[in-house]
Amino acid sequence: MNKIAIKYGLLLLASFVGLFLLMHEVIQIRNYNLRILNGFAHIGLIYMAIRRYRRENPDTVNNYVSGVVTGMYASIIGVLPFTAFVMFYLIGDNTFMNYIQDTIPIGKYFNPFTASLFVFTEGIAVSLIGSYIAVRVIDMNFEQNHSEIPTEYAE
Repeated sequence: MNKIAIKYGLLLLASFVGLFLLMHEVIQIRNYNLRILNGFAHIGLIYMAIRRYRRENPDTVNNYVSGVVTGMYASIIGVLPFTAFVMFYLIGDNTFMNYIQDTIPIGKYFNPFTASLFVFTEGIAVSLIGSYIAVRVIDMNFEQNHSEIPTEYAE
């Protein structure tokens, strides 16, 4: 599980940082709605990590905890460093930090640390919910693809 989580966690981190930098370069960093792209990458990579874990450990099917832990472990490896990246970015880019403070209702309470804390909280919440849903879907598909037809019903 460790190798799988590290691999997909690092891919998750690369996708977060890559998308952030891409949006910065195409001057879309202030387009809040584009965060959905992070969501697709996040859920997709969690799904791939859990699916690979299930394929390598078929005895864990229907053990939701092991699947969710795999997804959460990969996510923490990706989300925690990205949170630090965001914090250091906001420390260095005062213009963007001022934009955040001016445009959100609780902006006056935001600083680079608290803003990155929100990024971390959102990442962990998406990870937990996404991991659980991914485990359910993967286990359902695994059971359908590997179920034996009872001999009394076979033709």
